[in-house]
Amino acid sequence: MTPAARLQATIESLSDLEESGNPASHIVSRYLRKRRYIGAKDRSTIRNSAFDIIRDQFHLDLQIRNAGAKPTPRSRALANILISGNSLDEIALLCTGHRYSPPKLTEPEKIWLLTLTKISKVTAQARPNWVRGNYPSWLEPELWRSFGGDVMSEMVALDSPAPTDLRVNEAKANRKQVLKTLHSQGFKAEPTSFAANGIRLFNRPAITSSEAYRNGLIELQDEGAQLIANLVDVEPGHCVIDFCAGAGGKTLALAPKIGKRGQLIACDTDSARLNKIKPRLKRAGVRHVETRVLTDDDAWLTKAKGTADRVLLDVPCSGTGAWRRDPDARHRLTPTLLANYVVKQQVILDLACHLVRPGGRLIYATCSVLASENKDQIERFLHMWDNFSVSPVGPIWRKTVGANGAPDESMLQLTPKRHGVDGFFLAVLTRTR
Repeated sequence: MTPAARLQATIESLSDLEESGNPASHIVSRYLRKRRYIGAKDRSTIRNSAFDIIRDQFHLDLQIRNAGAKPTPRSRALANILISGNSLDEIALLCTGHRYSPPKLTEPEKIWLLTLTKISKVTAQARPNWVRGNYPSWLEPELWRSFGGDVMSEMVALDSPAPTDLRVNEAKANRKQVLKTLHSQGFKAEPTSFAANGIRLFNRPAITSSEAYRNGLIELQDEGAQLIANLVDVEPGHCVIDFCAGAGGKTLALAPKIGKRGQLIACDTDSARLNKIKPRLKRAGVRHVETRVLTDDDAWLTKAKGTADRVLLDVPCSGTGAWRRDPDARHRLTPTLLANYVVKQQVILDLACHLVRPGGRLIYATCSVLASENKDQIERFLHMWDNFSVSPVGPIWRKTVGANGAPDESMLQLTPKRHGVDGFFLAVLTRTR
């Protein structure tokens, strides 16, 4: 492909993304799949260009507006290559209107692009915090409540590319064995900092095509998610309910710990999402997991009251802690959507707490860094339910993870800056009676 064709493909993929409102990874991949004539090198270039623009969108939009234009997929792509060092004449040579090339520059476009070349470049320090930190301006108060004066450093870390983490399936192998296998196959891999079964890869390798993955020795899972599963503190023989199991990532992590004598139930309201766990369970060699699709007025919820030693609530949330992996999610999040998540979390907490037996634990987790979804929810819950109390995470961490990194706070907030993992929150609530 010519540089002009790659530019047009980038614009088209960004346009598809804006129209769909779905995650960028899905939309860009779908765009490229439909165009099988595009070679591997060009696919990589187009994908990287699209994601560079997505990651820098707040800055690009600010610059475009300062130049007197409206942010669109095309204007962002043009501004990006201009800011990257291309001249207006070079951009005009790319926009010829010929087959596979972007349409010619209009006179208004030439004016605002020329303006963009002349206006004073806004230095990094002079940009608004929300541009420097790459987050929606309306989230500023929320993030300050969460991080205080560390907002900028935390958000910069949350904007960095995420590594690829693996969890070793301890039912089939140990980390030392898997590392040896991966190294022999040319993968650059090392143990994770905290999770005992975690492995970190570099350079985004095609790990799902590896023999270790096909044979169920490893699963893709961020180290932070692995730590959440560890902190559930499952013991052999426990009755454990993964109440919002989704595709079953944490269910798979819990299964080897509970053993065949225990009971592990993976629940979700979305049957299609829950069904995705079945081939994963088969590949991992796990056969003692019950899956259950939850419905309104589900009789099982009444039957299961007070039976669970552990109930894990990895609740639907804003996903702000996973922005490294889903960079366009920060553009899809709205105040209304956040408010809806908060209400949904409250409903789930109030429903699932009845499943916990006296002395058992309710583990509340999100992949969010926002106080409204985390500490605020726990405070509200404890006010409503006086038969639960917070169990400090530190002792549980020392027991299940080790002394390294054990938190002093009663509740846990993982972040890329502090721990090198996705942003996860966890609170352990013990039923006292």
